[in-house]
Amino acid sequence: MIFTEVLKSCWLTTLIGSILLTAGACVLFWNESRAINTTLSLDEAFNDAFTVSAEQLYDKSVEGKLIHLNGPIVTGEPLTEPDYNIQVQAVKLKRRVQMYQWIEEHVENNYGESVASVHTEDRTYYYTTDWRDELVDSRSFYIRSGHHNPTSFPLESMVYVSERVHIGQYELGDALKERFKTFVEITSDTRPEDPTVKLHSGLYYHCNDIWNPEIGDVRIQFAYAGLEGSMYTVVGKLESGKIVPYESSRSKKVLLIYPGELSLHDVFKLEHHAKRMLTWGWRLIGWIMLFLSATCSSAVLQYITSQSRMLRQFVPDPTFPVSTNLMMSFSLALAIISFAWIIHRPMLGGGILVAAVSPFLYCARSLFNNYQRMD
Repeated sequence: MIFTEVLKSCWLTTLIGSILLTAGACVLFWNESRAINTTLSLDEAFNDAFTVSAEQLYDKSVEGKLIHLNGPIVTGEPLTEPDYNIQVQAVKLKRRVQMYQWIEEHVENNYGESVASVHTEDRTYYYTTDWRDELVDSRSFYIRSGHHNPTSFPLESMVYVSERVHIGQYELGDALKERFKTFVEITSDTRPEDPTVKLHSGLYYHCNDIWNPEIGDVRIQFAYAGLEGSMYTVVGKLESGKIVPYESSRSKKVLLIYPGELSLHDVFKLEHHAKRMLTWGWRLIGWIMLFLSATCSSAVLQYITSQSRMLRQFVPDPTFPVSTNLMMSFSLALAIISFAWIIHRPMLGGGILVAAVSPFLYCARSLFNNYQRMD
């Protein structure tokens, strides 16, 4: 069978393999470039950082420099929701509003009968009720009669942010306050003054019966993040008394915040670990793309290697395509990674490149042995 006939028989899978190959290579190279810039920026920031004490007076000598600081959070005025007797000294107060609404669901090619369902030729529609954070547009329902939702929320979800947050004499900038994302639910027993609002398990219900809610009823939940007095460690640039993002020479912004009292070395160690986990996640995605690419193109690759005695020495037994695809995708992934690192860290990049080609060299040992016997 000639090459054109092989290509005609599997052109679609080969095309998909080519697309996956390009996508996987781009993902891996982008990920490694990002990882390199992040690693070098963190190393630069670690060398430039100064540790200051939250207990001492404001140190003007570190103005405009990268500082490392830890201490208890201090907020200004408390964040409040007077209608619900909520008052908390924290960086953030979140109000989560849910509405009881109709929900449309369907089952594809389900011709059985079900309660409150509508049967069509291709799918079965049925309608249930549940609490939802977002507005469900009932105008797009297949059966709108009897399934009407309100067109707006009577009260919107929102997050209140404290205007001023300090650690000692140093104020946290807006970017740092945005990093407070771990919320703790408020379970207050203080009932609101409005008798129509019912309190149950920390939820405030605007309804007649919390056990039998009606369409349009609302319930509200409150949570806070960054409670005053909690210990935090931050690393950022001190600018006009505020801690703001630090921009490295590689145009990467460095701004770190972790709960607890951590040393400069420990906080950067945690940040490096978090970035490594993200990098390895993207590496796995890129390698899977390359493996699927090799699997889709296996027929063409097997034909090419079968026509060349020399190429056959550099790949495993073609009768086991899975092992061949694994080796090729793994080696190609390592080669792409090495090209990204070899400029910035030649020793590391060179070692990765050697690891990438070593399986092929191992498979080619028989070719080397043949040359020795011929000599």
